[in-house]
Amino acid sequence: MTTFLKTFRAVTFVAMFWGLLVATGMAKPAITKVSLNTQKDLITLDAELIDAFSEKIKEAIESGVPMTFTYEIELRKQSSVFGDEVVSQNKVTQTVQFDTLKKVYQFSSQGKNVNRQVSTKSIERYQELMLTLKDIPIAHVFKLDPEEKYYVRVKAEMEADGLWFPFNYLLFFVPFNNFETPWTQSTPLTIQMDPAFGVEASQNKSKAAIPAKGVADGIRSFNQ
Repeated sequence: MTTFLKTFRAVTFVAMFWGLLVATGMAKPAITKVSLNTQKDLITLDAELIDAFSEKIKEAIESGVPMTFTYEIELRKQSSVFGDEVVSQNKVTQTVQFDTLKKVYQFSSQGKNVNRQVSTKSIERYQELMLTLKDIPIAHVFKLDPEEKYYVRVKAEMEADGLWFPFNYLLFFVPFNNFETPWTQSTPLTIQMDPAFGVEASQNKSKAAIPAKGVADGIRSFNQ
């Protein structure tokens, strides 16, 4: 048996054993605290991802490996006849990479109407940024019908890029770069329109979904 084959079998055994420990001993990532809010004439989403940073993931980040969490977001209209209708979607990718020379974590968040970059030296701060969705634009208020019920659902997955030996071989066996949460959805919501908003609503219907100065809140509240 060649030295390479012996080494490969040893690495395979260690990786499979490691993967078993990870699968049985680590809580699974999940989306929590999903909520909807309004900012002028936009509907926005808040949510949190929990149990996403295993020790191996944190070690990889500290080694300079870029790590990306991708969040899929859907706003749906509830229907009992033809199936629920997707009203609006957004995909937000949040990436962190540690600059090993400057000792700084570079964070970026990209999506529809989302463009944010933050530099920090704090481990707690970069993790909070990666795990949090805050004020993410979901839909224009004019897309919602006060007579209908809606809900939002979110899921997340993790990707690791730029891996080198032995990570590129170990990750083939270990569920390290393949986590995907199930969908987490809010309870059904209805919308209450402010009657005074009607005139401005009709005038702004064709405009881009960007909050304008002086535009009143189009949604008084979301109700379960």
